[in-house]
Amino acid sequence: MKRHLYHAICLLVFTAATFGFLTEVKSSGISLNQYDKHLHFLVFFCLTAMLQWSYKPKLWQAALIMAGYGVAIEFLQNYLTSYRRAELLDWVADLVGVAVFYLCYFAVKKWRNRTQ
Repeated sequence: MKRHLYHAICLLVFTAATFGFLTEVKSSGISLNQYDKHLHFLVFFCLTAMLQWSYKPKLWQAALIMAGYGVAIEFLQNYLTSYRRAELLDWVADLVGVAVFYLCYFAVKKWRNRTQ
């Protein structure tokens, strides 16, 4: 696949995630509020994977991008929605998702190098 297609997919996934963070989820009685931090962690783990896969940034660049995106999401949730508020622990969960992705990423990379 061409690199610009990877970029487009990554931007589409980030757009979908942003929409998800800013949309109220109305379900059939299932409350996701108790899993909020878990969802932040999981989404940021996956977004970081998409960012790494498509753009291949350096670790510090990816960390800066994802930390800034996390702050932006919290700001937008606080000021553009009436049903969500900014929480420091959400941002911490975001950063933990980024960190765990890179721990896994470098562990797999090291394992691959040893087996080759």
